[in-house]
Amino acid sequence: MQEMTLWELSRACAFTAFGCYTLAVCWGILLSARSWKPAAAQFVFHRFLSTLGLVAMVTHVVTLMFDHYAHVGPGTLAGLDSRRGVQLGVVALWLALILPATFKLREARWMSVRVWRLIHYLGYAMWIAILVHGVATGTDARAGWATGVYAASAALVGAAAWWRWVDKRKVNRRRRSARAGGPEVEAAS
Repeated sequence: MQEMTLWELSRACAFTAFGCYTLAVCWGILLSARSWKPAAAQFVFHRFLSTLGLVAMVTHVVTLMFDHYAHVGPGTLAGLDSRRGVQLGVVALWLALILPATFKLREARWMSVRVWRLIHYLGYAMWIAILVHGVATGTDARAGWATGVYAASAALVGAAAWWRWVDKRKVNRRRRSARAGGPEVEAAS
């Protein structure tokens, strides 16, 4: 009975973490757009989603460590598991722990914005690692609803990234036109 509860809690936390990080990545992409000025509350929401995802991810790992059927131990967290999907989950966990630390380093001015931004791009790698981890090792990965969640999440992140790319091209075009004194200057004003 206790094993079943740990397994159910682990699954619920895994999908909660995945959902939070999917929304955090999408929200982060939208925050990075230069065509609008986000407010401080929008950055707080991004951090909230990331923190909630981290809490769910850590709970997922801890419950797996107590579930003897899962075969997750301290060696697994060191990357010593032979299962590739589990190794990707470990990579995602360590990235999820490192990214907030870099934000604190940036706030303390121990890191430049440029370095912070380069490290922050690892958020994409973390999200992809979580997605592949879920598809490769998740006990529900073959269920239709789980496949739908993974596909919808990939579509959402892909759409946000595409929108950001298109938005960035528009902003760059406006800047080039403004430097050249072109007609888009008046239209943008």
